[in-house]
Amino acid sequence: MKLETVFQDKRGMALGDIYPAVLTIVMIGIVLGIGLFILSEVRSNIATEYTGTDVSVNLTATPPTNQTTLTDATKTGYGLISVAIINDTGTYTIPTSNYTTTSGGVITWAKELTDTTNYPDDYLVNISSTYIYDFTDSPEESVNLTVTGLATFADWIAIIVVVIAAAIVLGIVLSSFGRRTPGV
Repeated sequence: MKLETVFQDKRGMALGDIYPAVLTIVMIGIVLGIGLFILSEVRSNIATEYTGTDVSVNLTATPPTNQTTLTDATKTGYGLISVAIINDTGTYTIPTSNYTTTSGGVITWAKELTDTTNYPDDYLVNISSTYIYDFTDSPEESVNLTVTGLATFADWIAIIVVVIAAAIVLGIVLSSFGRRTPGV
């Protein structure tokens, strides 16, 4: 007698159903992953770039975190592209080795810049930034909403896998109680 026939039951999934179910879930995951990546790249490439300015940012007021968040960073779908930082008198540019940035618009300053012993007076800088965000009713907002919707669906894949595994286990358990002949 075939193993599949022993474990087959109308009330659940059979062991033979595992391979197609796993293959289907893997394919859906791959297609969703590739699709989400492509859509996020498309969003970045079609998004309109905007320029923001933060004037007279006091670096000595940032400790203990030594961070400044750009004012435009609160916009929906914000993504920082680049910054240019000069002192407030415009006499010199702050070297990029003295700070790091995140795509979320947070600038972390080197300790040397925020130390009040190095700069007893308020050390002020002007920050010019280039960024993208989801302007209302724009193509980038539409693409981002699609990415969000697909990502929400992708969150369900783990639950679907658990349900399929439970259906297979229940099918095996229920079929073992329904056999008429003893044996394996």
